[in-house]
Order: sequence, then C-alpha cells, then structure tokens
Amino acid sequence: MLSLSSLAGWEEAVLASIAAAVGTAEERYRQIERSGMYGEYPAIVSAYVELFDDPESALEALKRALFLVWRSAMFSPDVTGIGALPESTARVVLERLDAAIRGDEADEELAWMLAWYRDTGEFALELLGATPRVLRWESDVEPDAWRRLGITPHLMRRRGQMGLYWMALVTADP
Repeated sequence: MLSLSSLAGWEEAVLASIAAAVGTAEERYRQIERSGMYGEYPAIVSAYVELFDDPESALEALKRALFLVWRSAMFSPDVTGIGALPESTARVVLERLDAAIRGDEADEELAWMLAWYRDTGEFALELLGATPRVLRWESDVEPDAWRRLGITPHLMRRRGQMGLYWMALVTADP
C-alpha cells in the first residue's frame, strides 16, 4: 500500500509528463494516450481507495479520490491527464463519501470542497451516483467559501492534482 506522500509524488510525475504534450486538444490527447499516461489515474485513484481503511490516511485519501473522480467528469482528459475512470471506482469513492458523512467523519475542508464541486457540476456528482445525503450535506456552505479560508501553498503542498487545482484557483482569484 502506497502512502499519501508517495501518491502525491506519483501524481506530480504524471502531471509533469502530461505537461510535455503540446498542440491542439486533439494532438495533446493523442500524445498523452500514446505515452500511456491515461492509464495512470485509474491506478492512482485505486491506490487512494486502498487507503480508505487506514484511519490516519482515510479522510485525505477520500478528498483526493473524490477530487479526481469529479475532475475526470468535469474536464477534458487532455487538460487533466485523467482518462476514463471505471464506473465502479467512482461508485466506491462516492459510497465512501456517503459513509464518511453519515459517520460524522468528514471535516470543514471537505465541506467547502464539496460545496464547490456541487456548484460547478452537481450534475456530475449525481451522474456518478452521489446519494441525496451527499448532495444535501453542508448545503448551507457557500460554494465560494474557500475564498475566505486563506488557502496557502503550505496547506495544499504535496496533495497531488487536488492541491495544484486549489492553488490555481487561489492564484487566479482577484
């Protein structure tokens, strides 16, 4: 079983490889496909899922896996490097999210992340199998709550594509 740190390193290596692809979206897609990188993220998400049973890593693994499942549904693979994820993998992640919410294991960070994901693509979560509990949980959290939280590079460091995404949002936010 890989650690969260090892998985972040794996993601960074995959992202560096994907960043080397150039050209139109179609050209980038073909380059990434030929490199075999689209096969990496299903394995990465599966490795995060393996950590769901580790009490010290479970919540962070859930956050990262959920982000990757959401991002794969919302953005083009030539941008994210995330090819099609197996439906069964997405279902396991969303079932774990439901269980974490039901078991009061989720935290404030997951709440504001989920609020953003719902606001920018609730239909994706529904299509992926999110339960009504997931779609309602912390519905009073504003989708832009993350803007007031003081997200720092230190907070998002070594958190894979999820950390890079949130830092890009913070950097782009006026």
